[in-house]
Amino acid sequence: MVEEKSTVLEILMQIYDTQDSSLAFNHGCRVKNCGLCVVNVNGRPRFACVSQITPNAEITPLKHLPLIKDLIFDRKPFFDYLEKFKPYIVREKTPEEEPENLIQPQEHATLMSCRECFACMSSCERYDYQNESFGGPLGFVKLAQLHYDVRDSLDRVSQAYEMGILNCVDCTGCACILGIPIKHLVIKPFLELLKDKDNDDRKNL
Repeated sequence: MVEEKSTVLEILMQIYDTQDSSLAFNHGCRVKNCGLCVVNVNGRPRFACVSQITPNAEITPLKHLPLIKDLIFDRKPFFDYLEKFKPYIVREKTPEEEPENLIQPQEHATLMSCRECFACMSSCERYDYQNESFGGPLGFVKLAQLHYDVRDSLDRVSQAYEMGILNCVDCTGCACILGIPIKHLVIKPFLELLKDKDNDDRKNL
């Protein structure tokens, strides 16, 4: 029985407790902070922990991701892929030589609110976890977090090119269920910087 104002997660737990103890799904914080519980509800990514259930709702796993069982997908292939881009701060000087500057731009703070829930990957029709030529929106968000970090020294723009950001030129926009403007803060700036970089390289020929 679906009680009034039940969340999707509560219904999944009820099914697990009373109907099918083999049902596999993820959850953690229950206040949309961990990003573990995201599933498709009627075809759209939603936080199961805060999304209210509706009659005849269809609950399915996120799309375009390697399914482990039922509603659980494997995050490991993506993070293994990301490793080759050094997804951590790379400094020119050690903190001892150059004291840490903690004044970060607002873009950095906004992007750091990402919960790595993979909803944006599921909503991206061009992402395929089996195709390493395109890192998908989450891959670009992880690069942009470092691009905007004043401590990082690597060329994240060139990395975005290697990750296949040109596939996003005619994209209508990435869907983030937390409201992070991926197109505005990540895709568009990287594409503009790539264009500037290309123009500079031509001038230097």
